[in-house]
Amino acid sequence: MNTSTTQKMGQFTGYSPKFAGDPKGCLFTVMNPNEPLPPAFKLKAADAGHQVIVRIAGGCTGISPEAQDGMIPFFVNGFTGFAGVAFSGGTANRDSAGNLKADMVTNIPSVLSHYYNCISLSTTPRTDDLYADRERAGIAIGSQALDIRQHALAIVQVSAAQKASAWDLDVPVYFQFMQDLMEQGWGTALIALNGGEITRDEIYGALKRGIPVIAVEGSLRETDAFIKAYRDGDWTYTCSEYRAKQLAKGLPQADIEARITSVIADCQAVLSNLPPSLVSIVKLNDAKALETTLKERGLLR
Repeated sequence: MNTSTTQKMGQFTGYSPKFAGDPKGCLFTVMNPNEPLPPAFKLKAADAGHQVIVRIAGGCTGISPEAQDGMIPFFVNGFTGFAGVAFSGGTANRDSAGNLKADMVTNIPSVLSHYYNCISLSTTPRTDDLYADRERAGIAIGSQALDIRQHALAIVQVSAAQKASAWDLDVPVYFQFMQDLMEQGWGTALIALNGGEITRDEIYGALKRGIPVIAVEGSLRETDAFIKAYRDGDWTYTCSEYRAKQLAKGLPQADIEARITSVIADCQAVLSNLPPSLVSIVKLNDAKALETTLKERGLLR
């Protein structure tokens, strides 16, 4: 789509997916982490024209302004004609007028379903109280808006009376969903861009489950650390952000290094004898390379 090449980060404010699915709007569901996603949520995926599901994981911390401006065109042009399920976290930011922005990786599914006949879904951990905004339509976790431009979003909570600090509370839930679909013959993949510790765990967690990973090189942080480890055998950058944070807290360096050694050992075990077909590497904002990779993996027709 030609107009997408000039689409800037944060300028996408449309609320309606190209394929509306249900005129009532975005399905909102709340669940506990020890139960499967509700049938109503799962059935949204059944509306996809192509039985593929792609989880988009990561963040945007530290990426250059130019790279941020290019993120929306990267995905929109890379996913040209996508008719499967786009899946991510469900958080969103708002601009000064109260409109939902598209300035995070978690907003990519809603953007894709705005341009293409695909299904957009999300899972988000409940890390704060849930609110319905009085001034404008929308739901929030604490001060963090939720992306209601999607077809369905699921909030994963420990209990109705307890908040959790863990931003990875939904990871086992969404992995199980993807594994169930994979067993039914669906094509799957996880795209990793930037991201910290949780993104690292998502990358290796996907590979451990046989879910292919498409890593975006040049996006920094744990995604680039994974690429260096996988391609070059260089583990220097793995957990480097974690090390810096813990040292800044004044924690004993020996304890920090012991933890990092354990994490790296687990990651190395995943990569040991890993089929090369499970990993693809594409350059940041190279939409053509992303499109080619998705087609090669059968995720684009």
